[in-house]
Amino acid sequence: MESEARILWVEGRRAVSPYFIPGLREKGFNIETVSTGGEALSKLPDKGLNLVVVNAASMRTSGTRICHSIYDQSGGIPIVLITDRDKPSVKDTDAEVILKLPFTIRKLINRI
Repeated sequence: MESEARILWVEGRRAVSPYFIPGLREKGFNIETVSTGGEALSKLPDKGLNLVVVNAASMRTSGTRICHSIYDQSGGIPIVLITDRDKPSVKDTDAEVILKLPFTIRKLINRI
């Protein structure tokens, strides 16, 4: 499967799912990684981004604030939120998709 989708992946230093990024790259996704919400916001002017993945589980946060900021500043770019906490509602986070760990890379690809 070839993909030209450009994904901004926000993941803290405590990565809980390091195999997702190599697996997505293997499937043809162009992944750029940043380690903070602030770095993600600085990348948003890049109009070539198709999706943002926020791995909140790796940042010890709910990800809600990061998702709100990204959504507001990007004009509505789709967001996938990865969490290890109780699943928040989509309307509370501005994320299109919320995935609770553990899940497979196949499930992530299907949601993308």
